[in-house]
Amino acid sequence: MKTYCNPLSIPDIPSGRWLDTEQTRTNPRDFCDYRSISDPSVIYHNGKWILYPSYSVAYITEDFVNWKHIDIGIPHLRYSPAVVQFRGKWYLNGHSMSEVYVSDEPTGPFVLCGYMTDCHGNRIAPADGCYLADGDRLYFYWHSALPVGDADVEYMACTVGTEMDPDAPWQMLHEPVVINQFRPEVEWQRLGEYHQNGRIGWVEGPWMKKIGSRYYMLYAACGTEFSAYTNGILYSDEGPLSGFHPQDHHDPFTEKRTGLVRGAGHGCLVDGPDGTLWVFYTNIFCFNHLYERRISMDPVGIDENGELYCPRTTELPQFAPGVLSRPEIGNDAGWLPLTYLQRPWASSSAPGRDAIYASDDSVLTWWQPDEGDPEPTITFRLGDATRYHIRSVRLIWRDIGMEVLDGVMPGAFRYVIEYAPHRDLKEWQTLIDASDNTNDLCVDYRETEEVFAYGVRLRILGAPNGITPGLVSLTAFGNYVRER
Repeated sequence: MKTYCNPLSIPDIPSGRWLDTEQTRTNPRDFCDYRSISDPSVIYHNGKWILYPSYSVAYITEDFVNWKHIDIGIPHLRYSPAVVQFRGKWYLNGHSMSEVYVSDEPTGPFVLCGYMTDCHGNRIAPADGCYLADGDRLYFYWHSALPVGDADVEYMACTVGTEMDPDAPWQMLHEPVVINQFRPEVEWQRLGEYHQNGRIGWVEGPWMKKIGSRYYMLYAACGTEFSAYTNGILYSDEGPLSGFHPQDHHDPFTEKRTGLVRGAGHGCLVDGPDGTLWVFYTNIFCFNHLYERRISMDPVGIDENGELYCPRTTELPQFAPGVLSRPEIGNDAGWLPLTYLQRPWASSSAPGRDAIYASDDSVLTWWQPDEGDPEPTITFRLGDATRYHIRSVRLIWRDIGMEVLDGVMPGAFRYVIEYAPHRDLKEWQTLIDASDNTNDLCVDYRETEEVFAYGVRLRILGAPNGITPGLVSLTAFGNYVRER
């Protein structure tokens, strides 16, 4: 069975430090180093998805489950890259960057072709940009701000858009028009974990998509550091620059406040196999830095009113794109978490990093073995009298001691996951052998052979030089076994 699980298992997630400290004007030595990936822009091309996220430039997947990091010829694009296919070429622009790049293929190599220029000839660097190719016309949208004036707000965030010169896709043809703006009366747009600040809301991260004759704009609020971060949808039947209004029945569009996947904001809408539609979105980790993040995805449907809806923002195993013809009406694989709060025990624990923290579904806690533990082991009993089918396992790691400024780099963890076929937990058999693992996955989701188990344990065999493994979560998924 082909499944995926959020947050997505994306390899080679880099340090977030180089970009986040620059953007927040903070000292990189003021906090521990960390990994981050966010703000996905995804395109569907020749039966594949290509992902352009913040920090990491590009990834590709051929089976919609396993991603490969690829070099597209650009060192970085900062946050939220904007990408479009137009007149047989592919164009890329990055957050708060003037440079526009072009290639014959979405995988590159990309080369500089121009600089973002407003209709007066001034070079500009738009934030959180996105493109829309509409036939032979091209549009660009980005995050901006309106004058506060007499409004009782700290900052009036907005989304603006303009048409581009089709012969010079970096040249704007007219003054930008306002598409969307912060509305204090809309509670979910207000800043804060409880939307407590009605005077500011980061309306940002636009993504425009045309379906039939209707234009849909995905956008995010209230702030990427909060689990209240959410996507909304505006739509227009007039055109790509006017007539936009919120959906009546699905506003906000994606929302998740609890669990391992929180803060379902800033993302994109993308076609998938067999005419399906999907939303990718950012979710928060935010322990070491307020912009520490990961990426998730879920199917999207269109209701009888032509409004887009996302049935659920998920963190349990889902069928992979292409498995079901209508994933928006039910995509859950039916496998349940078997290890959640099952109170594991460990071979050792660093002070304040007890084994229970690998089972509490919080990205802000983790189990960490003692530094001198030669083979750190954590063990879960699934049940005393009930057996379970195990169908898949998800590991979420933290890289304790990672510090790119000092040459301590992230990499692959080596491990073995075992299961106990008998209730006394005395015999252990191999479920996943990653003892020679070279794949760098800080979120590592794997389907397994179907086994009957009373317990599951992880033995950590190796980590990158200078790094102590921290285990945010070990989740075994499956179902109980009917004995009669």
